[in-house]
Amino acid sequence: MAAIFEWAESNEAAETVTFPISNVNFGNLDSPNLSSPNNRVFRNQNSYEKWVRGRFSGTYTSITNLRFWKSSGALSTDVTIKAAVNATYATPVSTVSTVATVDVPTTEGTALNPTDPGASPSFSGYVTMQLQAGATAGPGVVPTQTFTLKYDEV
Repeated sequence: MAAIFEWAESNEAAETVTFPISNVNFGNLDSPNLSSPNNRVFRNQNSYEKWVRGRFSGTYTSITNLRFWKSSGALSTDVTIKAAVNATYATPVSTVSTVATVDVPTTEGTALNPTDPGASPSFSGYVTMQLQAGATAGPGVVPTQTFTLKYDEV
């Protein structure tokens, strides 16, 4: 039998953990599974931070060598996604993140490395992200982005 993987998201000051989640849509609300048209981030605004982790269950000996990056999707002009890994959970903010401060990597070779999970069931280290829309960001929906969390399983 193999490990079972699912994305989990943490929200709110008291950390409510939701898994599995159906999307990691960025928005103007601190909540999982957002509907993009209803929770838009406008020019000169930031989304709420997204605090996501990989949740591993099932039968495995170890999960190691985690790598996280944005594997596809082009961003609109003056829109960036900032990221960080392994921070201690904090209430998500919509001000400029002091946690997610580097551009999300776009290749496996530059991937961020979340902490490996422990024995089943367990979570990886946090991946914290924030979408930031600058002064010249255009109107409309941000195109679909694909985030990858790759790992080795024994």
